[in-house]
Amino acid sequence: MLSLVSQVGLSGSGKSTMVNLLLRLYEPTNGQILIDGVPLNELDIKWLRGRIGYVGQEPKLFRMDISSNIKYGCTRNIKQEDVEWAAKLAYAHDFITLLPNGYNTLVDDDLLSGGQKQRIAIARAILRDPTILILDEATSALDAESEHNVKGVLRSVRSDLSSRRTVIVIAHRLSTIQAADRIVVMDGGQIAEMGSHNELLHKNGLYARLTRRQTDAVV
Repeated sequence: MLSLVSQVGLSGSGKSTMVNLLLRLYEPTNGQILIDGVPLNELDIKWLRGRIGYVGQEPKLFRMDISSNIKYGCTRNIKQEDVEWAAKLAYAHDFITLLPNGYNTLVDDDLLSGGQKQRIAIARAILRDPTILILDEATSALDAESEHNVKGVLRSVRSDLSSRRTVIVIAHRLSTIQAADRIVVMDGGQIAEMGSHNELLHKNGLYARLTRRQTDAVV
C-alpha cells in the first residue's frame, strides 16, 4: 500500500519545520509525532533514519561515478541491476545511458543539469527502499521539462505495488501535487486545511486562493 501526501503553504508556514521534526533534527516542545501509533521519541534514531529517504531542493552528488552516487549510503549488497531499477523509477536511466561512460561517468559540477541531479538523488533514495520518502521542494528550482519528469517519478513510485511506502512531497508549485491522496495546507505553523485537490478547491479556502494565485501568475 502506498500513500502520497503533500504539504503546501506560503514561505514560513511551517513545512520545513514539520520535516525537521520528522527527521528528529530537533524535538517538539508540545505534542507528539506518531509513526504507526508509536511516539517518534520512543524509536531508535538510527533505525528511524534508516527507514526515511530524503531528497532536498539542492541534492548533493559526490565526485565519483553515477552508479556509486546512487548506491551511496545503502548498506545492503547492491547489484548493478538494482541501481538501474532505481534509476528507471526516477526517470534517470535514459539520460544516464547517453552520457560518455553511462553509469561509470564521473560526476562533476558542469556535467549534469539541476533536474538530472535531482533525479539521481531520487534514485539514491528509492534504492534504499525507505518506508517514508520525503521530497522537499523537489521541483521549485526546476524548468518545466524537469518538473514534468519529477511528476513522472511520483507516478512511477506510486505504481510500484511491491512497496509499502508513504511519500511526503513538500511543494511550492501546486501543479506538482494535484494527484496526492491527501494535501495538507500549512498556515502560521498550523494545519489550515486537509483533503484532496478537488475537495480543497470546493472549500474555496487558502488552498483555492493559492491555486488561483499561481494560475494567474502563469497566464
